[in-house]
Amino acid sequence: MEFVLIRHATTQGNLEKRFIGLTDIPILPEGEELARRVSATLPKVDHVYRSPLLRCRQTAELLWPGVEQTVIDELRETDFGPFEGKNHEELKDDPLYQQWITTADFSRLPVGESAEQCAKRSTAGIQKILADAKAHGYDRVGVVTHGGTLMALLSTLGLPKRNTYYEWSCANCAGFFVAVEEEPLALRIRAAIGNSSR
Repeated sequence: MEFVLIRHATTQGNLEKRFIGLTDIPILPEGEELARRVSATLPKVDHVYRSPLLRCRQTAELLWPGVEQTVIDELRETDFGPFEGKNHEELKDDPLYQQWITTADFSRLPVGESAEQCAKRSTAGIQKILADAKAHGYDRVGVVTHGGTLMALLSTLGLPKRNTYYEWSCANCAGFFVAVEEEPLALRIRAAIGNSSR
């Protein structure tokens, strides 16, 4: 089975480099335009699974118009706790933020949700998708989620392995074509989509 993993289109929070996790914001007109351009490059899918947040619903509708969608709660973005909605400039004097950005493992958030917690949650989401897709006989599905979720998920399940969490970073409307391996569960990269790392 093949998954087309995609990060949602551009939001105002992305342009302002804010930590937008659970805040439910829409994509921008330029995000809509980006999604339409990317849509023309993507293969057809049998079904789309997505995060419950608005930016993913809007992106999914533009990437695969008319394709039925299923919400997978576990695909939501990382909970950034007190950093939510803020950017580096606003946080630079916060001791907790300084602790976060100066630690040897930047993926460990001292508040909110850690990368490990996000990975565990999103892996459960992938297992739900796999079970549902198999039950329906789907061969290829779209999965629209978030940058942090993709990094956490792929740093856990992505093959071939990469050295760091951030090597799985994706631009808006970028991602990966992956083949799903079941025993053990893994997501083997076949190709990058758009501006994805490597």
